[in-house]
Amino acid sequence: MSNTGLAGTAIATTPAPTMYKEVEQAENVARGYVEIIEIIAYDFVKEIENEMGKKVKIEKGREPYFCQDSEDAMIFSENNPKVRTETFTIQVRKSTAKKYIDSKRNMKAFEEAK
Repeated sequence: MSNTGLAGTAIATTPAPTMYKEVEQAENVARGYVEIIEIIAYDFVKEIENEMGKKVKIEKGREPYFCQDSEDAMIFSENNPKVRTETFTIQVRKSTAKKYIDSKRNMKAFEEAK
């Protein structure tokens, strides 16, 4: 069989950047799903006084960020020292976890400051 007319491919390709890691899942995780950490970040906007005279902080939430371990969550906090965060452990399909974790926006938030 001839390969005439077919374009050749490179021997090795550069893999796309990834932050997702294959980790062993706990017994309570459904088949085909993985457990990840969802981080909700809140930026301080201003402080106001309510009708009772109490000062209240107004914050604006960001889109969620995702990681797989507490070390990555700590890196996020170090990169965003003025942000209040809430973290949740959630279960999502493996393909969804890869999509969330490996998105450019998400990976940028976890790059270690130099």
